[in-house]
Formats: sequence, structure tokens, C-alpha cells
Amino acid sequence: MKARAIATLSVLALAAAIAPLPGHAASGTVVNYDLKTREVDLMSAGEYDGRLRLRIAPDGIVGGTFMNTEGRTSFITGGLDGTKIWLDLGNSSAIGHRTYNGTLIDGKLEATAPGRGLHTWTLEGTPAKT
Repeated sequence: MKARAIATLSVLALAAAIAPLPGHAASGTVVNYDLKTREVDLMSAGEYDGRLRLRIAPDGIVGGTFMNTEGRTSFITGGLDGTKIWLDLGNSSAIGHRTYNGTLIDGKLEATAPGRGLHTWTLEGTPAKT
């Protein structure tokens, strides 16, 4: 009897863990951002500019593209939790493939990624003027 009760509870717990929250995916709308960006490192000269187009799903999944000033494009993946964001920026970035962690507040992006040695790259994004 106990074995059957434990098995039943296990199945119910597993079903509850993998079941989607009611209305969670449909409760919000996809949010799009078009950001003018710059990548800088205080230990390096200059900056690298680009354009970041993000699509953020209601569940916090981030996707999009990054285009550098030479027209090279790469895909972006990431996630958003409240105002905290992480972005995996592809090789079209002048500094190569990086994972940035930071914030996205009112359409303004501020994030950092470790570089070699003492270098820390900062990615800043502000709404682009079309």
C-alpha cells in the first residue's frame, strides 16, 4: 500500500514539475528592442559600434541579431530575469564571441564580459534612432 502511495506521489510531483504554468506563455507579449551599441574596454583604445536587435519572449528567452559597422551579422541568444540580462554575442563583434551579463532597464542596456588579463569589456546599448 505504501509503495503504491509513494509511486502515485512521485508521478504527481513529476507531472507538476514539468507542466507549464497556466497562461504563463500567453500572459505577456513579445518585446522588441533596436539598440545602438558600443563595446569598450578601459584598457584598450577606441570603441566598437554596432546595432543590436533583441526579441524578448514573455518567458524571458532572448533572441536576436547583432550587426557590426562593417555589416557582418551574428545571432544573439540569452535570457532576461526582471532587469537582469545575459547575452551570448557571436563573432560579428569586433572583439569576438563573448557572454555579457548586465541589466536592461527602460530600453537601456549595460553589461560586461571578461576579457584577457585585466580587460573587461562593457557593452552599452541605447534605443536606436531609425
